[in-house]
Amino acid sequence: MIDPELEKDLEKIDAKLSHMDQVASGTWRNLWRGIVYGAGYVIGAIVIIVVVGWILDVVGIIPIFNNQVAEFRMALEHIGATVK
Repeated sequence: MIDPELEKDLEKIDAKLSHMDQVASGTWRNLWRGIVYGAGYVIGAIVIIVVVGWILDVVGIIPIFNNQVAEFRMALEHIGATVK
């Protein structure tokens, strides 16, 4: 015979496991979760690249960025866009 306290604990564990199975089996939920996490990684990587590039440009380690920005501004002015 199983101890009544142990039986209660096993029932709680079984209930928790069945709840976790129901939550984890939502295909659409997992799809949206993956999309959101993927977008977060991409946005985070872009922010890091931009900040590191800006810091390197300010420090003057990569002076070629200055030439590239100047060319980009000239191209925008050539097509009629306003550049500040």
